[in-house]
Amino acid sequence: MKRLAVPLFILLLASSLVSAATYDLPGDNYNNIGIMGEVTINLNVTIVNTAPFPKFIILNPRYEFTVYRLDNTETMNAFLLGGNVVHNLSNIQKTTLNYYTGFWILPYETVVVNFRITSHYPYIVPTTDYQTICGDRAKITSVEYNGSQVTGVIEDLDDISVLSCGVMYPQLINTPKVLYLRSMFPMVDGHIRILKYDGTVTFRLTNVPNQAGLFNTFFAASIPVIFDGAEMYDFVPNYTMTYKEYLEKFIWEYRGLNPPQRTSQPQPLPPMPGMFQLSNTLISGVSVWAPQVTVPQSEEFDFPVWIIFMSSNIDITYHVSWKNEGR
Repeated sequence: MKRLAVPLFILLLASSLVSAATYDLPGDNYNNIGIMGEVTINLNVTIVNTAPFPKFIILNPRYEFTVYRLDNTETMNAFLLGGNVVHNLSNIQKTTLNYYTGFWILPYETVVVNFRITSHYPYIVPTTDYQTICGDRAKITSVEYNGSQVTGVIEDLDDISVLSCGVMYPQLINTPKVLYLRSMFPMVDGHIRILKYDGTVTFRLTNVPNQAGLFNTFFAASIPVIFDGAEMYDFVPNYTMTYKEYLEKFIWEYRGLNPPQRTSQPQPLPPMPGMFQLSNTLISGVSVWAPQVTVPQSEEFDFPVWIIFMSSNIDITYHVSWKNEGR
């Protein structure tokens, strides 16, 4: 039987509140509850050349950069223009070689380079869909703004034996991206050394379809980027708990269920680990639709998690710092 789209509602709002727009859930760059995650990074990296001859360091154009020396004219900026990425290079003779972008580092020189991912061209964090016992059904699938009116569509269920699709709980919608020093700076050159880096990361979470401020969202988010081996601190706002606390204690208590008993023998990891697979069935035996989110395979791996209730957006910031102790 063909499923029918059922009209959601019509609300009267201030005529100047929103302009005409339609948002499907999920949509481009956001999940089925409208959450988009954007990351910006501002990192200062100290690099030394121990060779008696100059070297040209090739850089990833995904990052803007500024070389801090002389008049700071060795730069590259990036921004989105009509869906296209535009890169602006200054001092091309110094910032390109063989048509690659980067900079020269002189013999025995130590230089600080600023790397940036900005709001003009942010990194979009992959977010998983929110799932209930009914899967992605029984929810609003489209929101339309037309001047003073807001209309939408709910996709219902054919099965009339289901009166409830469960109880809302804060599912984790993302998993951290881990940056390792060797992958950040894959220098096959014994003369070029990274001495230290420090900077800030901003994680903006936005309820994209919520132009009128009518829709609230409830979910959990993890730290978006982990710098392996670095110190991460000054979290604003402070994180609610760690991932282990979230997975092993909080979710069980929130849902009023008992966690599985620990065994003395280590349990093998499933081939497709899921952060929300606390149990694949409810007590009643009804199958649970659980989003699959893969995390790094390590018993010691842990990271900050925020429990978030919001309508429009929230910014999470933290500081990162690393120093080469063996220099």
